[in-house]
Amino acid sequence: MHLRADQKLFLTYLAVIAAVVAALTLGVGTLLRRHMTEMQAGDLRRELLLARSLYESHPAAQPDSIADWLGSIADRRVTVVAPDGRVIGDSEVPDAGLASLENHGGRPEIRTALQGRMGRAVRLSTSVGNRELYMAVPAFGGRVIRLAVPLDEVYATVRRVQRGIFSVGVIALVLTGLLSFGFSIAVTRPLRQLAGVARSMAAGDLTQRARTRHRDEVGELAEALDTLAGELQRRLGQLEGERAEMQALIDAMDEAVIAVDARGRVRRANPAARRIFSLSGDPRGLAPQEITRRKPFLELVKRALDGAPISPTELMQDGRHLLATAQPLPTGGAVMVFLDVSVLRRLEDVRRDFVANASHELKTPLTAIRGFAETLLDPHLPPELRAQFTQTVKANADRLQRIVDDLLDLSRIETGGWRVEPEIVSIPEIAGEAWGTVEAAAEAREARVEVRVPPECEFVDADPSALRQIFINLFGNSLRYIPQGGEVELSARGVASGADDPRAWVEIAVRDNGAGIPSAHLPRIFERFYRADAARSREEGGTGLGLAIVKHLVEGHGGTIQAESEFGRGTTIRFTLPVPEDSENALHLEA
Repeated sequence: MHLRADQKLFLTYLAVIAAVVAALTLGVGTLLRRHMTEMQAGDLRRELLLARSLYESHPAAQPDSIADWLGSIADRRVTVVAPDGRVIGDSEVPDAGLASLENHGGRPEIRTALQGRMGRAVRLSTSVGNRELYMAVPAFGGRVIRLAVPLDEVYATVRRVQRGIFSVGVIALVLTGLLSFGFSIAVTRPLRQLAGVARSMAAGDLTQRARTRHRDEVGELAEALDTLAGELQRRLGQLEGERAEMQALIDAMDEAVIAVDARGRVRRANPAARRIFSLSGDPRGLAPQEITRRKPFLELVKRALDGAPISPTELMQDGRHLLATAQPLPTGGAVMVFLDVSVLRRLEDVRRDFVANASHELKTPLTAIRGFAETLLDPHLPPELRAQFTQTVKANADRLQRIVDDLLDLSRIETGGWRVEPEIVSIPEIAGEAWGTVEAAAEAREARVEVRVPPECEFVDADPSALRQIFINLFGNSLRYIPQGGEVELSARGVASGADDPRAWVEIAVRDNGAGIPSAHLPRIFERFYRADAARSREEGGTGLGLAIVKHLVEGHGGTIQAESEFGRGTTIRFTLPVPEDSENALHLEA
């Protein structure tokens, strides 16, 4: 049975008090019995010596008669014993009954008296059935005179005293028990309060405090407990803050982080991991096979759980290139990190394609220049061929110059070396300047340009040099594909802006009636060095970078660009530019 501290303290007090009362009762009884017995023995000794004197003064009297006489005088039982132990006189036994008494020679007090000393003994009398005090002395003729006094009164007195002590002890026990009960409750109440506070703290409520006013050891314990709770609260707050920071860092990582236990089941996965592995809901508890069944991933988990650190290893997951690393945990399990390098791999592919395309584009004019240059070294070359070859070398050098210039322009735009410096410019004016740049090529094809820009769409907020470059590239691209006597049309119209865009926009379209572009090639015509008809483009002197530059310039203004084409009927390039905020055109469009 489980007892509380106050119950244990109360029962301990009761046990101690009960033991004291019992010891006092028994001790006092024993001491009192001994003291009263000694008093009786002293009186009996004096009476015995007197009885012996009286006995010896009547040597001729019968022993039984003298015993009766002495017994009547002393009011004691008087026994006369012969040297052989026979009882020859007893004040409480008639003469006829003396012969039936057993021999007293073996009684301790008789043996001592027969040896010449005073004998003494306390025992239960077999003759009269009482506990008595016996004292015996030797008398004349080798006889022994013995006096006996019953101790019943002594024992009764002792029992009365013991009962009195016990009664007082019981009363004292009850009173002391009540006091000890109250005292134990008073002593243990703060301890119970401290235990309750400690249980609340153990349950996680570290805001609980003992708040005791005791100045004793209990108060010191309460103060220590409060100090411990405050320190734990501070430390746990720090750990919680650090854990929250760590969780926020892990959740904010672009890398997928998955922690698994010793069985391989997911303990934690950050949002990037749930996105990359298409995990819906709470992924905790998922087995590796439930994340993905791809063998390289399962082998990675197995090796990590076997305790082997995993160096960067590339995996494929739903078309993504993942660079995976793993580290086993000391307590079992592992942490795996997956970096999505798909963009990097695509950029590497683009870089390889760019290097290959650029090398090819540069090699073509260089090969022509070198070949014709070697031919021009022949001194016997006819003048008309020399002039023709020289013109070919110049044309390829010009083409090489255009490629290098376009590459530099594209690099400057993509690396942020070019910044938009917008100002209010006129679309027809900039278009006229751009057409003048390509006018020689237009005259060679007998092409004409038609500009259809309404007055409300005439002005845009754009970088004039960038807009001029856009028109030059688009006009040049159209002139390479239109037939002899073809037409290029430039038009503009206002377009509505989105709900979250307060600015007004102008959509500019450059349309031609050239050969057109097959629909399969339209999504890629803004890529670098991409040509729908590569042979014809090189024949016409195109670099394959014009539309890529146009796309970057338009997007630098915040606009969009798209291509529409029907094979054999021409192509239309549409792009948007912002309207000046303080112009009447913007107000008109918004109205």
